Amino acid sequence: MIVWINGAFGVGKTTTARLLTESLSDARLFDPEFLGSMLTAFVTPPTGDFQDLPLWRHLVVQTVTGLDRHHPGIWIVPMSLLVPAYRAEILGGIRAAGVDVREVVLTLPEDRLRARVDADQVEAGARGWRHDHVARALDTFASVTDAHLIDASPPPEHVADAVAAHVTGDPEA
Repeated sequence: MIVWINGAFGVGKTTTARLLTESLSDARLFDPEFLGSMLTAFVTPPTGDFQDLPLWRHLVVQTVTGLDRHHPGIWIVPMSLLVPAYRAEILGGIRAAGVDVREVVLTLPEDRLRARVDADQVEAGARGWRHDHVARALDTFASVTDAHLIDASPPPEHVADAVAAHVTGDPEA
């Protein structure tokens, strides 16, 4: 099973993913950003965003389906997919390979999201870039109707518990 954690940059995807890997048995983390870093060592995306490389999207589908096939369990994948066509291509490709994908979208109101971006000390260098993408992220995720939306306002442990409950179907997870 793939648990794809989507949402705006700075909403808490990585923190939630880390907590899920600690709380769900047989859960492991895969970050598609590693594939982006690998690719950009060899090719330069014309837009500066590795998600715009068709090869990156192909490799994400192949890697995630391969991980599920060869190393079964729960794979937690924290990655913002802001371009609806890319989201459809990647998640649809994984599903077409017969892999169960549970997508959750973490949400926050704009003022809370911007405050969280400002408060982030781990990736402070990405602050400006994240702020530049807030409006686009909010627009994108406001139109998503085929994913489970989870409010990221509570403490991170509660957000992870809500994701776990959705994924396992166990309200006590």
